[in-house]
Amino acid sequence: MWKSCCLCVALMSMAPLAKADDADSLPAGAQPEYGKMPMASEGSNPRLERRLSLQSRHRQDRTYRGPAGILGFEGGVPIFVGSDIDRDFIKAGGSIRGFGGVDFGFGTVELEVGYLGVPTDPPGMSQQSLQRVVLGVGGRVQVPNKSVFIPYLGFGFAAQWWKYDTLTGCTPPLCSTGSSFRFAPGFNVRAGTSILLGGIAAIEIGLRYNLSFEGNGVSTQNLQFIEPTLGFRFWL
Repeated sequence: MWKSCCLCVALMSMAPLAKADDADSLPAGAQPEYGKMPMASEGSNPRLERRLSLQSRHRQDRTYRGPAGILGFEGGVPIFVGSDIDRDFIKAGGSIRGFGGVDFGFGTVELEVGYLGVPTDPPGMSQQSLQRVVLGVGGRVQVPNKSVFIPYLGFGFAAQWWKYDTLTGCTPPLCSTGSSFRFAPGFNVRAGTSILLGGIAAIEIGLRYNLSFEGNGVSTQNLQFIEPTLGFRFWL
């Protein structure tokens, strides 16, 4: 009986030593394998894994940016400029645009659609609204870097339809279009910066210069206006 008890105690005291010897035989830095942990990617969605990988890469390297689809929107405050612009006649207005396209890293190609409204106070008449619907195509060059800021310089061409419904023919520089929209071509240049939010979205802060030609009786001269803009951009 006593011999059996002594034998059990001896075996129990030798077990930890045997485990320690096994651990010492492992390569430096290795850990004993007491069970296999399942890999995080086993049984997961490959498309989800790729998206998570791209998001991680965006966070780690701000210079990576495409090619990828983009969608966004922005609002602006159009302010007409020129030596003959009467501030009491043409006020500051508002605009909104939606856009989409492809981001290639150092540049983009974009399509946009937008609406602009500007209140006016023509002499001897009640307040009227100058309206514009625009369909544009353009792009921009940008400077990806390791910060959260991506400066850009852009340009675009615009097909515009203006409406200004007043009783008089023209109150320079605007002319009445009646109840219909009239076409006028134009273009714009813009500059600003994107501020990245987590890698797949960004706040956009910029300034846009617009030039609209006289077109089909829209105005007595070319119209110029600048727009401080604020918006959001999303990478798909």
